[in-house]
Amino acid sequence: MASELVLLTGATGLIGFRVLVFCLRKGYRVRVALRTLDKKARILNAPSVRDLGSETNLTFVEIPDISIPGAFDEALQDVDYVIHVAAPIVSTVPSSIGADLARHYFKATTDAALHLLSSAKAHHTVKRIILTNSLAALFDYATDTDETIHTESTRATNIQQPPYSSPFEAYTAAKVSTLNLTEQWVESEKPSFDLVHIAPGHVFGPNELVTDPEELLQTGTNRIILLPVTGRAYPMEAGVTAHLDDVAEAHIRALNPAIPGNRLYILSSGGVAGIKLDDCFEIVARNFPEHVGSTLPNNGSLPSYVFKVDAGESARILGINFIPYEQQVRDVVGYYLECVQHVQQQRSSTTSD
Repeated sequence: MASELVLLTGATGLIGFRVLVFCLRKGYRVRVALRTLDKKARILNAPSVRDLGSETNLTFVEIPDISIPGAFDEALQDVDYVIHVAAPIVSTVPSSIGADLARHYFKATTDAALHLLSSAKAHHTVKRIILTNSLAALFDYATDTDETIHTESTRATNIQQPPYSSPFEAYTAAKVSTLNLTEQWVESEKPSFDLVHIAPGHVFGPNELVTDPEELLQTGTNRIILLPVTGRAYPMEAGVTAHLDDVAEAHIRALNPAIPGNRLYILSSGGVAGIKLDDCFEIVARNFPEHVGSTLPNNGSLPSYVFKVDAGESARILGINFIPYEQQVRDVVGYYLECVQHVQQQRSSTTSD
């Protein structure tokens, strides 16, 4: 029912903001949880929100630290659904992570999810909680091979323990643990609400809240494409991707009680075999030839490895036809070029003044 109230975390991030826009478009009332209310202006001034004229359906609540017990208690009042997107992401900016990878990724992610579930159990209006996860949650570092096919029923039984040698190790361990621990919690606590996990591959799509080209190159998954096409080398990544709009749509469709709960839905656009990430160079050359060699050197590197995923059942149940990798690349690079052009126009205007 479109008038129901959704509590949303992570709305200042790539996925969370797009989920917010899709929620408002469907007519849901949304209560956005922010670490500080200073960030709400960024959301309210975004064209996708401003153009909807949905101010009456959008409210904000401040939760400085979602990883402490009881953090969600007040925010859950009268809430029908929760979409919990907020979680630490892998970044190229060391200062945003800190030295304690276990605390930044593992503890923060698992604590927030489990405290949310515990708080929601005391609020009987809550019908369903949707947790944004990642296909990394299915990776078993001890047993996986190139031939392992990951499905909705796959669960990793081996979880890498700290200390972690890289942010990716800590991030993956956090995702695996969050999936396993929250499912175990539901099994033992038997709450009145059900739980849905949405686990996409690398998520690509325009991040409307980031308009600085340099920031686009430093944070978020879009940099996986943008760094190589602007001439940099990027480390090897799994060839599993999903368009931002498909990911947001999956979250909204999962609010529908007709969609089975207490299960995992996985999102990957490339079929079981996945895609070759370095196809981005050919896609850019065909779609943006006037920028190749200048704004887009298009000569970096982006190796990928096989991580087989069969997302067919999730696509069927959710009714989603995955947007292909080519469109993902076009949308990400096209948005980057728009941001570059905007900055150039601003500089030109300042110079002429």
